[in-house]
Amino acid sequence: MMKFKQLTDKLSAIRPNNVMICEWSGLSMQAAVFNKAGKKLQVQATASSDSIDPAVAFSQILSSLRTQGWQGKHVIVLTPSVMSALVELPVSPKKPKPINQMHELIRWEVEPLLMQHQLQWTLGQLMESHGMLSPEQVLEINQAQKQLKQEANKGERSRRFGEVALEFGYVTREQAQSLFVVQDWLRGEDDEVQCGWSAQGEVDDAPGVWNWLSTATHQSVVSKWHELCQDYKLQLEGLMPLTGNSVALIDRAEKHLVLLETTEFITTSSHLKRDHIVSVQHYVNRSASMLDACLEVFHAENTQHPGIVLAAPPESLPSLRGSLGSALASEPDLVMFDERDGLSPGMFAAGRLFFGMKGARKISSVRPGGPLPPTWHRTETQAVALVAAMLVLIVISEVTMSVQYAAINKEKTEIDERAAVLDAAVDRIKKQRGAIDKQKAELEEQKESQRRMEARLEFFGQSLPERALLVQAILGVLQNNINKQIIVSRVDEMGRRATVQPAATPLNKPGIVETDNFNIDAWALTESAAQEFVQNMKLSIAAWDMEVRDIQVIEKAGPMNLAGYSVSLSLVRVIPQSEVEDKQA
Repeated sequence: MMKFKQLTDKLSAIRPNNVMICEWSGLSMQAAVFNKAGKKLQVQATASSDSIDPAVAFSQILSSLRTQGWQGKHVIVLTPSVMSALVELPVSPKKPKPINQMHELIRWEVEPLLMQHQLQWTLGQLMESHGMLSPEQVLEINQAQKQLKQEANKGERSRRFGEVALEFGYVTREQAQSLFVVQDWLRGEDDEVQCGWSAQGEVDDAPGVWNWLSTATHQSVVSKWHELCQDYKLQLEGLMPLTGNSVALIDRAEKHLVLLETTEFITTSSHLKRDHIVSVQHYVNRSASMLDACLEVFHAENTQHPGIVLAAPPESLPSLRGSLGSALASEPDLVMFDERDGLSPGMFAAGRLFFGMKGARKISSVRPGGPLPPTWHRTETQAVALVAAMLVLIVISEVTMSVQYAAINKEKTEIDERAAVLDAAVDRIKKQRGAIDKQKAELEEQKESQRRMEARLEFFGQSLPERALLVQAILGVLQNNINKQIIVSRVDEMGRRATVQPAATPLNKPGIVETDNFNIDAWALTESAAQEFVQNMKLSIAAWDMEVRDIQVIEKAGPMNLAGYSVSLSLVRVIPQSEVEDKQA
């Protein structure tokens, strides 16, 4: 007999229990292995590399993690080449479009923003970010390029930024070549855009339009990281932006707040309102300090916020928090994450997204092959559901069999001893029961015959004449109130119709019972004719203890596409409850 614990162990083995989160800032790379312990994340191992080539840095980090005992295969990469943006779509999160349509809608909105994002990774910007050039030197080289372009002949090729920087002696050829590698990993080719998305709240000033936080990058960028992971037999789960992910560490944001997340390379501000992201701002630091970058994106929001939350690398957090508090005259709060391991809050946010923990639905990643289908449509979900169903059936069967087996063994001896006595008693009871059942059947047949006779008399003697008279009266009322401007298209008794507006009078008056209901659909050539028809109906049916309810007069094209008004109403017969009780008595 298979034990319950063995089955649950095999079922849990299907789900990944750890993930490697790799963060490449464009300057260096660090990684950590996370696993889920209850409702929290635990760090199993960490590694870092200062190699400027991300492929070399990835190899060094993976070797270090393998040495520390990690044998997993799932990887998520945080990289500046992925951007996040807030787009507005007329798509409700409760009724999303199919994945292909959603991807096309998101791509259409994000592609121009991604193009601007990619244009930031110029060689001059990278040299400035890596401290090889000052802003003044970058400006000097740009001006020299323009001057050389004006002086050169039309047939000559314009001088590149790196060539001019080499001529000025600001950088070496080795430094320039290393940044070409970085630029190649940051910039995507002008190919297909891959996206991920997460639903936010409805736009305040645009009913029917919702905010969607999208993440996007080029397919060539995804392919590079995917191929790099495949070289080491790893599975790339997705690419995420370097900043902007820490909103997943905020469990609940009831009020307005701005989350400032910064690194040495990029700074992002996320404005949250009622736990939904309503705006996102990005800023490439270049040579600016983290403090200046935070102030830049904060003031770009151009609104008043009651709360400020800061997310930054642990080593810079204390001093940055103090400086930012002095500059804004209000010390910011901090996102909740474990600072002891020296990891960025964005890595913890990526871990929460991988394990589907609380708050992670606010962010998303760019997955190789596109976003996952809805949960129930995934193969692994269906497999888990099937295994779980089989597990439940097996457990129920085993418990039932065990209970039955114990009960049978306990009672078997007593049953054997009383078998003879019981057999005689059973025979006697069967004879008596047969006679009783026969008498019951005869009595029930007589009662049923009597009920049918009473119902027949009630129907032919009272209900049918009253019904015929009521129908004739309604048809007569309609005939008297129809003119050349009114067409009655339908009369039915399908029950009370749903109305757009609430009833003007209470539907259930005390002491009143509704017995009959007729729905009438008509069309009038003019609104005055429609209103006159409704008023005439009210006056005509009052004599028959009926009321007109659920009136709707809507402008609508009629027969032959004529302009007119659709009229719908219900005729409800109401009689005193005492009269109904008298009839029943």
